[in-house]
Amino acid sequence: MVPRTYFYGKEFRYKIETESRTGDGGATFYSGHLDTGANGVRTLAIGKPSPHRSYIPVRLMHYQENPGEPHIDDDPLLTYFEGTNGRISHSFDRKLLYNFEGRKRVTSFGNESVGYGLSAFPLDPLVFLLVDDLCAIIGCEPPDDIEFVAMGDKLQTEWFEHEADPKAIRMSTTDPDDPFYAVYTSGPEYLLLEQPRPPDGPLQIDISELMIFDGLRYPKKATYQALTPDGTFGYICSIEMLDIREIDVHNFEWIPPWPAGTEWMRERDRKRTHVPYSDAQLASIQQHALANARADAPQPKPSWFFYLNLGLISLIIAMAVYRFWPRSN
Repeated sequence: MVPRTYFYGKEFRYKIETESRTGDGGATFYSGHLDTGANGVRTLAIGKPSPHRSYIPVRLMHYQENPGEPHIDDDPLLTYFEGTNGRISHSFDRKLLYNFEGRKRVTSFGNESVGYGLSAFPLDPLVFLLVDDLCAIIGCEPPDDIEFVAMGDKLQTEWFEHEADPKAIRMSTTDPDDPFYAVYTSGPEYLLLEQPRPPDGPLQIDISELMIFDGLRYPKKATYQALTPDGTFGYICSIEMLDIREIDVHNFEWIPPWPAGTEWMRERDRKRTHVPYSDAQLASIQQHALANARADAPQPKPSWFFYLNLGLISLIIAMAVYRFWPRSN
């Protein structure tokens, strides 16, 4: 029951692949950002508690392969980020321009809010696997109406040989009508390794491999599912940890600068600010948009007048050939 905190002061780099499913009720974060936030490489940085901050600073950056943006050569390309320094929060979503045709306005959008204002952070599968108590990050108070009931002989634990940890711990109920169980690593991490989706719940977790950094274990390969019971809405994510490093939390860039072409809004007073492209970037975008518009423009179809003229010319040629064709005696 003690919150896990050994991820403080670290940055994680990991690959994420998402299969998104939508339904009539709307879209998940990933299905709403398929082109800029679903697949690629992410970095997740988590700071440390500080007495002068309400929240622990965090930063989530998402990169993907550059599809051919006309104004920027970065590859991988930053397409989404969220960051908070504990007092304000910024979020950014890039609108891709490689298929832009110039017929509508395409502007990357940013947002600034006071305090904790991150929407993707609690939905990120690595956050869910690492952080067992979000209140330890965002500074919330646990609800007062939660009552912990001792399970007694209704709960059983046993050593379990899992593919990621041969000394894992399996917890389950003794009720034969309740098939729910969960598998955790042994101490000191007690990471959730496996949790099947309950009949009325969305989450299913499976960590197949662990990695060690500074003497502690972290998820290396995992699958995270957040689906409705019928499987028609939500998403399935697979993650692979690429690297872990210590960070200097006091000098870390928790809030990156706005990229060129971003229109960002300050929620406090709804003020909007535009970060312009450079002249060279703007010229590249306009030339690329014009080329796309020309390539996609419908080709003119021959009119009936064209066919009439073609028929008359053919008739005149035929008559001339008939008139001057040599005739035998």
